[in-house]
Amino acid sequence: MKRPTEEDIAAWYPSLFYSALRLTRCPEDAADVTQQAFLRGLENWEQFDGRSKPVTWLFSILLNCVRDWARRNKHHRQAQPLDEWAMPRDLQDDPAAQVTRRESAAAALEAIGELDAPVRAAFVVTVVDGYSYGEAAEILDVPLGTISSRVHQARTHLAGFVRDHKGEA
Repeated sequence: MKRPTEEDIAAWYPSLFYSALRLTRCPEDAADVTQQAFLRGLENWEQFDGRSKPVTWLFSILLNCVRDWARRNKHHRQAQPLDEWAMPRDLQDDPAAQVTRRESAAAALEAIGELDAPVRAAFVVTVVDGYSYGEAAEILDVPLGTISSRVHQARTHLAGFVRDHKGEA
């Protein structure tokens, strides 16, 4: 498989970075793990067998980098709300409505953050990042049924959040 070009890397970077951002919840850490994933991927490019998309293979490397980051930082968690998760704001909304939306988005991020790491990863990969269950199974290196079960667990947990916050946004 030919090595990726600078254009390929530039095209793949945003998707991987935003996934890392959702998982680390810190822009600086997301940038670090994304760069680490690209470095590992490019150093080991000869191991890419072409059975999946290159970005899918890189995503699995990214998840390993995030796991390593989480192990190193398990006692130092930053739980800052991210604008990237915020709901779209209508400029015509009054300030009170904008504050309510921001608070709801922060609460949603907190609810996602409460998920166990494997459940959160399956949810982010499929629902947020849009990978198919089959691609997610390959990325996370688990059976397809495990992805389905984890996404169901996440949706059940988040449905409780939605019930509790209905009418606040």
